[in-house]
Amino acid sequence: MISSIRSLINSKFGAVFALIFIGLIAVAFTLGDVSGSGNFGALSGGNVARVGDKNITLSEMNDSLESQLRAERQNNPTLDMAQFVDGGGLDATLGQLINGYAITVFGEEYGVAVSKRLVDSEIRKIPGAMGLDGKFSADAFRAFAQQIGLSEKSIREGLAQNLFAQQILPAAASGPSASDGMALPYASLMLEQRSGQIASIPATAFLPTRAPSEAVLAQFYSANAIKFTIPEKRAISYAIFGRDITAQRAKPSEADIAVYYKTNAAQFAASQTRNISQVIVPTEAAAKSVVAQVAAGKSLSAVANDLGLSVTTTANVTKDSLTSSTTAAVAKAVFAAAQGSIATPARGKLGWTVIRIDAINTIAAKSLAAARADIETELLKTRSEEMLTEMTAEIEDAFADGATIADVAKQNGLTVSTAPKLLATGQDISNSSYKPIPEMQVMLPAAFQMETNGEAQLIELVPGEKFAMIAVADFEEAAPPPLNDVRSIVQQQWALSEGAKGARAAADAIRKAVDGGQPLQSALAAAAIKGAQVERLSGTRADISREGQPVPPPLSMMFAMKKGTAKILAGGGGRGWYVVHLNDVIKGDARGNVPMLMARKQEISGILQQEYAAQMIVSASKDAGVEKNEGGIEELRTRLTNRDGN
Repeated sequence: MISSIRSLINSKFGAVFALIFIGLIAVAFTLGDVSGSGNFGALSGGNVARVGDKNITLSEMNDSLESQLRAERQNNPTLDMAQFVDGGGLDATLGQLINGYAITVFGEEYGVAVSKRLVDSEIRKIPGAMGLDGKFSADAFRAFAQQIGLSEKSIREGLAQNLFAQQILPAAASGPSASDGMALPYASLMLEQRSGQIASIPATAFLPTRAPSEAVLAQFYSANAIKFTIPEKRAISYAIFGRDITAQRAKPSEADIAVYYKTNAAQFAASQTRNISQVIVPTEAAAKSVVAQVAAGKSLSAVANDLGLSVTTTANVTKDSLTSSTTAAVAKAVFAAAQGSIATPARGKLGWTVIRIDAINTIAAKSLAAARADIETELLKTRSEEMLTEMTAEIEDAFADGATIADVAKQNGLTVSTAPKLLATGQDISNSSYKPIPEMQVMLPAAFQMETNGEAQLIELVPGEKFAMIAVADFEEAAPPPLNDVRSIVQQQWALSEGAKGARAAADAIRKAVDGGQPLQSALAAAAIKGAQVERLSGTRADISREGQPVPPPLSMMFAMKKGTAKILAGGGGRGWYVVHLNDVIKGDARGNVPMLMARKQEISGILQQEYAAQMIVSASKDAGVEKNEGGIEELRTRLTNRDGN
């Protein structure tokens, strides 16, 4: 049932569920085109499943599979559709779609409200739907939908499912938490200790002495082709540009500089600032008292201290800034007073202000000639940014209209370069000395997410500073190389495989001897296997539950065995086999171990909450009624894994 939760979290509405239980903040917009039409049972133009009165169309299924594959390829760029389907991707994706519709049908039937207005409010939260002013824009939303390849209806359907799940699943998951009685056995189990012996049987002790025949080697290569498969390679065409491309065009003329100087005359005119010290009191009478005490020879700080107040100082205050922070009356009084004097008290925003003018700073007017360099720098920066923004927008529009990278590069005076066919890691397996340019670290992940039909895309290399136009110039799908190219490696792997078979047979014989009562050390010695050895191993169940720490597989196996028994375990990578013998089991007792009990109680409570929600989905599916087009699903599976020979 926990696997159902994993499927749920990856479903259309799963981001909402995950937000509630594990703190994720993403909302899935990987939605298909839900038409709800078509005749059930016919794969071509038909449906793969029906939930209640809602159909899951073949088109929606295809779109959802593509979306899920793109998401998986963020972590595994070389993953293809056939591998994704073989790994359970088709079944998981269909299960997610069914779960989403089941919750929706349940919500509609039992009066859970998801209005158009509520969906609209969710759309307005989509970052891609915001205009340049940071507010919702219908044009931006349509462009966002087009960019991710979805219709507005698809997005609305997905958001509606999110909202149904958001209202239904938390209520279902709010059942009782785990009791102390449930936590104690589990916590004690974590403290259980086990110890045993492990015999290592190396495959190298059983390597064949003769080379394989051509037929045997070819058969082995065919059966194990996936082990030798070279991941997908892509050749990337790219053109890199940045703010420097607009710098020359943005250079202001003398007339531009003169206009800016005139328009911003106040900025360059003579001005005056003041350094001030001030204290704020509640009444006018208190302000006059402060002035009188200062006039009598007492310092402003001493007067403020007597009142339980403090003096604040500010340098280079302008009349405008002082007006903004206080009031016009305060600013007028301050700028009418002489240096070293106390300005006439005036009412500010927080009370009556008493201000001493500590210094008057006069700034001379700046001529056009003196200001020219600063004005040119400012205009160049502003215009360059504006032109770069306009240029990138025009490039994106051109790509959306079908322009090629060569077309757009020519229009903008850019040079297109093409890298050799590279793996997603940036490696050129045909040239070990090849080193990709630094920008490939950003371009390659994006390129491996793109379609291979030559369409171009604009990406940011450095936000707001540097960009690249990229397109897939050529590619080679993941495939095993010709046998002759890897013959020596295949021969080595065949030999190890044969050796592993011999190691397994020997391990199985030793296991039988141990189960018959013979000590492991004696059984191994009797077998006289070159390189074999026995080691002791022990640990607690908590040791194999710690995240982020590698656990020896034999230790894990010891916690799945009966005391006194032996089992065999593959060493991994064809290196050989283990014989694991469990000697002793010491039960744990967590009574009094409060931290352990609390941790287990919290963990079990979380599992129970997930189980409650999962059972809600199962019940909703049963209530709605789910019917699958099994023939159509298998036909789709065959087509996606290329098993139909086409």
